[in-house]
Amino acid sequence: MWSRGWGISRPVVSYLGGLLSSGEAAQLVAGLLLLIGGIVFGVCGTALAFIDIQQHRLPNRIVYPWAAFTAGLLVLVTFLLGDTASLGRAVAAGLGWAVLFFVVRLLHPPAIGMGDVKLAVVLGLHTGFFGWEVFAAGVALTFLLGGLISVWLLLSRRASSTTRIAFGPFLIIGSAAALILS
Repeated sequence: MWSRGWGISRPVVSYLGGLLSSGEAAQLVAGLLLLIGGIVFGVCGTALAFIDIQQHRLPNRIVYPWAAFTAGLLVLVTFLLGDTASLGRAVAAGLGWAVLFFVVRLLHPPAIGMGDVKLAVVLGLHTGFFGWEVFAAGVALTFLLGGLISVWLLLSRRASSTTRIAFGPFLIIGSAAALILS
């Protein structure tokens, strides 16, 4: 079995390499599907990051199809590998991250946009599927990057305490880094 308890028992890149080189058809197809998911992550994530930086919005016309594609892909991979724990963890991570952001949105609307709430679902699905450690790293890296860049912008006087800073790029980069580096 490829996973245990907290999630995947080895780094994501090694996990994918193991699937692709296993010699078993189901694992090979699952590995290829996860690679396709990674490519879609790169394309959608890049587009959303640039849009958010320029327009301070994360369009539903990209987020919703990406979420549906990711959910469907993970269901197929789960079917192929028989690893329902990974799918359950992905759903819990996606919903958990979104609920956290939604609560922040309700308490202080200017702090976070609804696009960020919806994007958190997709990124939680991706990182959660590979383990709680990957999910936690994605969340931590997101806030670490966002905080460091915000402090730098404030100190360099390129931003003030009232400047709106797009958070989507930090969500995407933090989650991507967690997936790649874990």
